[in-house]
Amino acid sequence: MDIRGLRYFVEVVQQNNFSRAADKLCVTQPAISRSIQKLEQELEATLLIRETDGVKLTDDGDILFHHAQQILAQFDNLNNALKDKLGPLTGVLKVGLPPVIASTYFADIIMIFSQKYPQVELQIIELSSNHMMNAMLKGDVETAAVMSPFDEQRFHLYQFATDRLMLLVNDQHPLATQNSVKFAELLNEPFIFFQDSFRINELIVNACGIHGKKPIIAGRSGHIDLVMAMVRAGVGVTLLPEGMWKKNHIGGLSIIPITEPILSYELALATLKGSHPSRRATAWIELALEMLNMPSSL
Repeated sequence: MDIRGLRYFVEVVQQNNFSRAADKLCVTQPAISRSIQKLEQELEATLLIRETDGVKLTDDGDILFHHAQQILAQFDNLNNALKDKLGPLTGVLKVGLPPVIASTYFADIIMIFSQKYPQVELQIIELSSNHMMNAMLKGDVETAAVMSPFDEQRFHLYQFATDRLMLLVNDQHPLATQNSVKFAELLNEPFIFFQDSFRINELIVNACGIHGKKPIIAGRSGHIDLVMAMVRAGVGVTLLPEGMWKKNHIGGLSIIPITEPILSYELALATLKGSHPSRRATAWIELALEMLNMPSSL
């Protein structure tokens, strides 16, 4: 079993097609077929079933696919570590930032990092905390900002802030003039949710569950600006991090603290355990923690 064979196998699964995988890898289709046949012989298992509309993983193939992604990510990390040993920081750094965290905490960090390391291409990958885990396991993201709880068995976490959710309502809403709101007062309010994978949704669902209720969902969006616009239009209410309102204009909206319970959570930078962070990633984390006034333990 070799790295090339694993890479060919993973690409065929991701492309769902031998021909497209061959084009992506700039090799011939027979070369990919031979490589996967060799894998199957070595493992004494059928990995893929060709179908008219693509390929289908067998149970053995599914196990190999998930492990192969992690092996390839670690191999790429090793290459990065060896290449980064000498010389100025160059290359691509893929950083994962959830949309609700990015603008609040990282706008200045992105600016300073780009000024300090102009030869590094900084790619910001916007995903929810739930999707960030898979992205790091696959090697699509090297380091990310995430919301707790997060898998501490597989990731190193460097906490940098504690935030809480605040109620956001149209300024004509009956609750708009209150100094604080108990969560129980929101049980009959229509909520504007983010897309399914966002951790904020879980916090709201869990808080409703304490009262034996399910949230009333009036709409969903993956874009903060659209969520705020829907609230401003009176479609519903939403909950967003307190830290956002230090840097955002909130015309037509009212921000109200939520009590009983206070919906708080930790924010952290995450890296995959067992991987060797590139010097680019290490520089990013150290700069971020410095600017966020947190000690670095890298």
